This record gives sequence, structure tokens and C-alpha cells, in this order.
Amino acid sequence: MANTTKQPIHTDILCVGAGVASLATALALLRTLKAQAKGSLPRVTIIEKGRNVGSHVLSGAVIDMSGFEGLLTKEEADKIPVEARVTTEAFHMLFNATSAMKIPWVPPMMQAHGYPVGSLTKLTQYLAQLCEQEGAEVYAGFAATELIEDNKGRVIGVKIGDKGLDREGKPKSNYTPGEEVYAKVVVLGEGACGILTDKLIARKGLQGRRGQSYAVGIKEVIEIPANEARSGEIAHTFGYPADWSTYGGGFIYHMSPTQVLVCYAYALDYAHPEVDLHMLFRKFKAHPVVAEHIKGGKAVAYGAKVIPEGGVYSVPQVVADGALIVGDGAGLVDTLRIKGIHIAAQSGRAAAETLAECWNKNDFSFEALKPYGERLKQTQGWKQLERVKNVRAPFSTNLLLGVMSAGFAWATFGKFPFWMVPMAPDHEETLPLKGGRMPEPESMETSPLSPDRLTDVFMSGTIHDEDQPCHLKILDRAKCEECIKVYGAPCQRFCPAEVYRLEDGHIHVDFSNCLHCKTCQIKDPYQNIEWTFPQAGDGPRYTRM
Repeated sequence: MANTTKQPIHTDILCVGAGVASLATALALLRTLKAQAKGSLPRVTIIEKGRNVGSHVLSGAVIDMSGFEGLLTKEEADKIPVEARVTTEAFHMLFNATSAMKIPWVPPMMQAHGYPVGSLTKLTQYLAQLCEQEGAEVYAGFAATELIEDNKGRVIGVKIGDKGLDREGKPKSNYTPGEEVYAKVVVLGEGACGILTDKLIARKGLQGRRGQSYAVGIKEVIEIPANEARSGEIAHTFGYPADWSTYGGGFIYHMSPTQVLVCYAYALDYAHPEVDLHMLFRKFKAHPVVAEHIKGGKAVAYGAKVIPEGGVYSVPQVVADGALIVGDGAGLVDTLRIKGIHIAAQSGRAAAETLAECWNKNDFSFEALKPYGERLKQTQGWKQLERVKNVRAPFSTNLLLGVMSAGFAWATFGKFPFWMVPMAPDHEETLPLKGGRMPEPESMETSPLSPDRLTDVFMSGTIHDEDQPCHLKILDRAKCEECIKVYGAPCQRFCPAEVYRLEDGHIHVDFSNCLHCKTCQIKDPYQNIEWTFPQAGDGPRYTRM
């Protein structure tokens, strides 16, 4: 049996999650302090639950480089892993399975001519290398599963998850206990719906004025016959296969002459439990507007991730005693452009400026950390969020109303609507099954361009040791049985990875298929699924998402 005790680890700044926001925090902090040359540098540690940096990140990504101004030198910015730059743009309204209208102009807020197109996986790996060059320590395969607080409620560190537990939670021969890592401050950059972040927000009462709302983005990389002329071409769509009361749209990015990124994002406040999210994605790819971009191709990579869409009214307080929240975990996403990478980087810089002051004064008290919130609100990214603060909510009523409202909001720099439009939690918008009858599964012919769900899961690279505790916990089986009767077991349709199966009247959980997208925790009508951490290093192994 391996040693069951470990010495605690001490660091100065601990960043949880190796996404853009955490990496920008570490990089900007170390560079700021080096430039000031006032004394010793802090020990900065970044931990990532994925097997590698970038294994669990997913985005478009057409990158707004404004977020990296002042963070990267021109030479470093020029070396960001870029597959192409946007050369041609289009915007389409999809009405149904066959008809569409090309908007004669690309809306100003959607224009991205000249922006780099690349992989968020590769971008985070590049930023991690820069952080290490500045002296930061980056450790992948370590999941922070608990926040550690002192007797006054101040966050003072994290507990790393144990490894080597069997499915009953008992130590196996390779058992390794998780370390306790202590720090002067913990920077939470877990991404959307982060477990530690959400627990901190709930425990400390840090909620925004309105609860967070989400969409789920489902994405494939498709290899096509080489077409040099289309590299850098992008198209955005709105509408189908979403219905007229649900916010949904997609994008097609020609990342290289042979690779196209296809994604469809669907708001999780949709009403009808019959909706099958993976089937919607397949229908999207079959639409003539999309199919024209990917003809002759085959899907080679797959992934899914939730996107925070609530806007500034849903942003929580980003400072707690001993902790800062950065990036998607704080809901910092432009819901009109569906862009957050640049805002994540700016939030990291704002955090770094505050931490540099704290380090120089040797003061990491709550009062010393508070300026981060004000600095965040001075960033260009926050000003963009203010302009679209009420864009998302009207779409919950009607698609056309949402489009008109979005136009007014943009034109009035966020002053319209003049009030905070309320939004119910996503799961509360789910209606009971029509007639109480279980929906018949939709069928669609599979092909290299339209693989079934399990084939897509295989292409995500997701792997879990099956002899470990299930990280997806159904809290009350009685509620689960009721959900089957009232909603027709929607978990088997809203999960993009076939984790939940209805067999013999009961739900079975195949956690080894999990993509860590968190859709189930958000959309379950009874809030009866608890997402916990699997063994660190498990989960998707994205390489070009």
C-alpha cells in the first residue's frame, strides 16, 4: 500500500485551472513584478485537472487579440498558434431544414476580418510555456477538489483529489492521497460551472443580481479535401434547428485548407424535454448552408462545453477573502458575439495588477484584494459586456423579439432595455412531456460526416478508469423515477456523450463517456445530478479543440 499521508505544499499564488484567464494572471503578475524589480518574486503555481494543459478546453476559436495587448510582446503575439486568419465572412438565418437567408452584410459586432483562427488547446499550451519561462510552475493531472478555509472563513488553499480509489471508494494498490496546497491567495480559473467556484459563490453569497444561464456548444473538427482558397473563410448562422422560442446558432470556420470547425450552440433554457442535443447538431450539419462547407469530409474530433450567457447581471462578486474568480467561471462572455477568450485574458491582467500590489505590500487581506473587481470593470472587455447586458434574456420569450431587442441594445450601447430583464434558471424552463408519452428516438443515417453519438465520444479521446467512484451522482433515485414519468428521462437526450441510458425503467450512468461539459448538472429538471471530480487526468483529451 502506498503512503497514505503527504506533507502539505506551500506556494504564494495558486491558480486553479490552466485556461486563458489563469495563465494570463500568472504571466502578467510575474512580468509586472520583474519590471518593477522591487525584490523577490512570488512562487506561482498553476494546477490543471486535465491530463495535459489544453485537454479540457474548447472554443471556436476566432481570437480577438485585443485581450492580449499589454500581456504579450508583438513577437509573442505573432507566434500564437494560428491556422489561418479570417478572410471571408458570412451570416445566415436558417429557417428550417432546407431554407435560409444570407444577410447581405455581417452585423458590425460579428465582424472579425483579419482575426486569427486557431485551437484553444494549442493557445493555452503556448501560454503555459510562456508562464514557465517566467518562472511559474504548471502541473497537469491534478484536480483541486475542495477549498481549504481557516477558522475565520478565509480561503487558504485547496485539497487535491486522491488517486487510486476503487468504485467503492476504497484504496487500491496504487492509491495516492491528494496533497493539501496552501497559498496566500487562490485564483479560481476553472471555467464555466466550475465546482469550487460555484461552491464558493453559494457559500459566501457572491451571486450576481440574476442567476447564470447557459448554452451548450457541440463541436467537431472535419477534414475535407484540400481547398486552399477557402482557408480563413468563416460563417455564422442563427436559428434552425432551434425552434422560434430558443436561442441557438452555429459557426463554420475553415481553419486550414483541409480542416473545418463546425459548432452548434443551443441555449439550455429550452422548453421541450424531447429535444436531443446531439441530433440537433447532426441536423445542423445536414442543412445545405452548412453541408456545402464540409462536403466530401469526415469528422475527426469531437467535444462539448457549456457557455455562460447570463451577461453582467449574472456575474458574481469576483473577490472573496483569500480568493479571486477570473474568466468563464465569473461568466465573462460576450453573449452576442459568443466570445470570451479576450475577456478572460483581460480579467487575468486585472487580477495580476491587484496581486502585484498585494505582493509588494505583503498584504493579501480581503480589502487588499477588492480592487480587482474595480479593475475588471475598467477593462475594454467589461465595457463590451455592459453593451450587451440584456441581449440574451429577451430570446427566452421569442426569437424575433430577441433579434430586435439585441439590435436596440447594441445601438443604444446597452441602455435598452432600461431594466434588468428577469430569467428563470435553465432547468425551471423545462415543460412536462406532451401527453405524458415517452418520445420516440429520432433516427438519422450515419456517415463519416454524421457519426452517431458514441462514435463522436470516441473521437473526443475521453478516458476514465472505470474502477473508481462514479463522479456523476444521482442524489435521489425516487426523483429519478419521477423524472422518467414526467419528463421522459431527458438526461439521455441532453447529454452530448451518451452517459445516461434508460434500461428496464431505470437510468444507468456510463460515466466513462463523460465529456465534463456539465450540461446534466445544469439542465436536470429536478437538480438531482451532482457533478463531482473523477480521478485527475481523466476525461476528454482534446488536442485541437
